[in-house]
Amino acid sequence: MRTRTIRHLLTLFLLIMGSQPAFAQSADDITTTTYKDWVVRCIERADLPPCDAVQTAFDTNTQQRVMLTSIAHFGAKDEIGVQIWVPTGLLVSGGILFEIDQQDQALTALKFTRCEQDGCFIEAIVQEAALNPLKKGSQAAIAVLASNGQPRVVGLSLSGFTKAYNEVKSKNEAWFKNNS
Repeated sequence: MRTRTIRHLLTLFLLIMGSQPAFAQSADDITTTTYKDWVVRCIERADLPPCDAVQTAFDTNTQQRVMLTSIAHFGAKDEIGVQIWVPTGLLVSGGILFEIDQQDQALTALKFTRCEQDGCFIEAIVQEAALNPLKKGSQAAIAVLASNGQPRVVGLSLSGFTKAYNEVKSKNEAWFKNNS
């Protein structure tokens, strides 16, 4: 069962990020609901939970995307898929620093898993309890090292996160009950 869960979550990650043709569907197939700085995105698929909570960060000068964060509840147990996309040009061996409200968080599960042509991915499967600091916080930041050794810090607003996550969890649990 654990292998099946991991396989489904990894497939969900790929779909969330648009790496699979299934997510290249028309906008009519995708529904979104905004909770302050988070968007709940749902797409009906036959074999995967439909929803994730997403936030995209842009460089204020260039307006280029510098981070996309996606959190999805699998629908069974309390396993959560976390995926963060960042641009290429990073020193992946430098790891990741994560803080909430200016306090370091020990989310050791967050690690670079792969880099592709358009960016690198930080992915993990965590237990729901790992999200408690996000639910209680107001601002998070992720720091990585550029390939030249200079730090890149990207802010992540937590405003609306709890409501967005609760909707994702509710919808994905209902999907799981209907598809088990």
